[in-house]
Amino acid sequence: MNISVNPADLAGDSAKPDAEVPTDVTISLCVPTCNRARFLEYLFTHLAEVSPSFGFSYEIVISDNASTDDTGEVVARFKSAGMPIRYYRQAEQVHVLNNVLSAYRRGRGRYVLYIADDDLLHPEGFVDAMNYMLANPDILACYSPWQSWDEVRKEPQGLFYRLKDDVTVFRPGQDVDLLKMIVEGHVFPEIAIYRADALRSLLTTPSFCYWAFPYLTTIAAQGPVAFRRAPFYRSVTATPVAPQRLQDGTEQALIGWDLYRGGLEYMIYTLLRRHGVTPDETVRQSFRNMVDMFVEARMQVALRLWLARKDYLKAHDLIARLHYLSPQAAAKIDPNNTLRPLLVAQTLARHANGVADISHLMVAGVPEAEAVGKLIRDLGLCERISILADEDARQGVDRERTLVFLGQERLRPDYLAAGFEPGLIVSERDIGLNYLV
Repeated sequence: MNISVNPADLAGDSAKPDAEVPTDVTISLCVPTCNRARFLEYLFTHLAEVSPSFGFSYEIVISDNASTDDTGEVVARFKSAGMPIRYYRQAEQVHVLNNVLSAYRRGRGRYVLYIADDDLLHPEGFVDAMNYMLANPDILACYSPWQSWDEVRKEPQGLFYRLKDDVTVFRPGQDVDLLKMIVEGHVFPEIAIYRADALRSLLTTPSFCYWAFPYLTTIAAQGPVAFRRAPFYRSVTATPVAPQRLQDGTEQALIGWDLYRGGLEYMIYTLLRRHGVTPDETVRQSFRNMVDMFVEARMQVALRLWLARKDYLKAHDLIARLHYLSPQAAAKIDPNNTLRPLLVAQTLARHANGVADISHLMVAGVPEAEAVGKLIRDLGLCERISILADEDARQGVDRERTLVFLGQERLRPDYLAAGFEPGLIVSERDIGLNYLV
């Protein structure tokens, strides 16, 4: 792909951040939160332990999204103990990303870093990253992969993505190189130390684009951004505060691939508009291929997560979409055809749950009906619905409140003749028509 860019065509000095306002705070650690008082306690304790190694001044900025727990009291207790905390509270709950921007706006430091209330810093990596920023004041943002961290066992679980070089700097006009690195390395530009004056340009809360890509695009238009291989942030996967908690990052990975696509398409849009380029069909197809490659990889991750959660219906939806992107890869997902019976059982469970006033599910014409009934229960059938595995039980059952599952289509006339509701008789063939695995 060749797109020639004349640096003279860039926004130039008008796009650069204003000169910094003098401040005695080197970095603002910005923590948006909502009803997470116990997590804040843990984070504050962590910061109190690691901050003596910083060698530079810092503050903690809390933007409370209208919590109803004792968040305010927890903050007051640590602040009275001497921690440099500034606390702000929303009058009513706002969009999560708006609350992140609120924390940024309240920061008074020369640099700003977002910290989730349930995550931690990588102490040595953070000091190293800050020293890099202080030694290179022209850099507007320093991005780094985050380290997945088990806080219960106090051990790392790998990096979310990897970079080839110790540090790579992208300057305005290198948009294509930046985009290629993002796509080829499956880079998520989420964790960054920003220069505060550059951060002022972040004002929007994208709805159909994953925020990290538009934000990177906005910052990179103003000046150089750096990507460093060494992590300075720990995304906590297991915490003693709440061992069973669901992590926001995991939830995003389950459903966020279309937002990722939107984010990359936003980057491409701004690249083309910024440089006044109208791509020909070859260039457009190259961009499409780049985006598809990135999205396919993220959908593969989502598929593994949904299978691990035993949500086979969502997994099948992903398989169908992956087949369009990469038929060969999709064909390898279930080579032994073990998914189909799970799909049938889970579809039946959710269908029975959704039909009004059903109290029984009758399983007929199925080998090992008792085991099949247990599988249906395990895959989501409500406890209020009893399972009848014996065909003889149909003699006294309330036919208007019984859903019948037929393992063999040929049995349908018998159950119709016995007075069961036609719309409440479902065969394996009926369900199977919905799935091509």
